[in-house]
Amino acid sequence: MPRIEEVVEIAVNRADVFKFCHDIERRPVWDEQVEKIELLTPRPVRSGTLLRVDSKGGAIFSWDAEVISFQFPSGSSLRVLDVASSSPFARGSELSWEFEAVGTRTRFKWVWDYRPNGFIARIIDALGRRAATQRAIRRSMENLKKIIESGQRAGWKH
Repeated sequence: MPRIEEVVEIAVNRADVFKFCHDIERRPVWDEQVEKIELLTPRPVRSGTLLRVDSKGGAIFSWDAEVISFQFPSGSSLRVLDVASSSPFARGSELSWEFEAVGTRTRFKWVWDYRPNGFIARIIDALGRRAATQRAIRRSMENLKKIIESGQRAGWKH
């Protein structure tokens, strides 16, 4: 299974970074791959929560996932349960976020373990989609860093 890992250090404490990252209304603001996220189960977000994500980047497609781990403020992970046929990745793909306190800063690690959605998707992945996805994740993490360090999170509701 292919894996993408990216890390960024953010000059904000890890509890605030964790909360900001898990605010589903704010996610499309900083994550360039997300158009919208909808909770399919009642709040709060926790292990067992179901989500529907409308992704963007080329074609817009939806995928459903279950939160399989939610440990405030250290990390969370989710598993893809269902995807649109146009999705480049398949069911069983997993996303995890780790938040490590480094003094007053936070080291945020994003790990995307994914399964290409079929034979053609594996070829396209090898020809450049994987690299493009990694660049998009890196840009999203930089967007997050700029927003949260600039104080644009002021007025943000936890």
